[in-house]
Amino acid sequence: MRPIDEIIVHCTATPEGRAVSVKEIDAWHRARGWSGIGYHRVIHLDGRVETGRAMEKIGAHVAGRNSRTAGIVYVGGVAADGVTAKDTRTKAQTEALVEELRRTSALTGALRISGHRDHAAKACPSYDATAEYKGLLGRAAPVLDAMADEILERGERGPDVAAWRRDLDIWRDRIAHPWGMPDGDAFDHTVELATLHFQKTRGIVADGKVGPQTREEMELALAGKPPFQAIPEHDDDPGVLAAVAKLKGALGDLGHPA
Repeated sequence: MRPIDEIIVHCTATPEGRAVSVKEIDAWHRARGWSGIGYHRVIHLDGRVETGRAMEKIGAHVAGRNSRTAGIVYVGGVAADGVTAKDTRTKAQTEALVEELRRTSALTGALRISGHRDHAAKACPSYDATAEYKGLLGRAAPVLDAMADEILERGERGPDVAAWRRDLDIWRDRIAHPWGMPDGDAFDHTVELATLHFQKTRGIVADGKVGPQTREEMELALAGKPPFQAIPEHDDDPGVLAAVAKLKGALGDLGHPA
């Protein structure tokens, strides 16, 4: 199990009373360029708890805060108008969330609980999770500095960048790319472009930055393994593939190509 210090609560930002499946969330996240569903647990309207991404895998639920956190999402979080943030938790969801938070803490050792809104300018999960779950785990949560993911990006330099350049060079050689990656320790425009190419080729978020997902994907690539997917059995599911294609088209129409 990877080290996990904090559990972050989310909502699906879907209208009150509307059921949402793990398969749907997986399709949404694939359309965004992620490796499938980014949450580790999903709490349904009736209180059922389903696994999304495996807990031992780094999630994709809070930008820059995924390495040492677990993501739990409840279905809902928006009023019937589809716009207004609202705490829509059913009684069953409220109870299931408490039990799942305790279960996840026991599994991972995490002692801190927060909401997505504590880490980003968002309403999610549409209630104050930090206040509501204060003391839930029966002990005082440690005062932790925000544990940001280690990110390499343009403008940085040092041994970590040099190591990334070497990995890029090995990978490009394996795919018979005509240009290698020269030695160096600077994350310049060339490295950014090569990183973007790697991310697009492997089907992950293409932002030109090197974070946990990109590092894990490089490990898989250098080991000769296919790209990671949170729920690989959805890879050939016609429903998921059709939903991903439709969502990508919608994102493109909105000026946000996936």
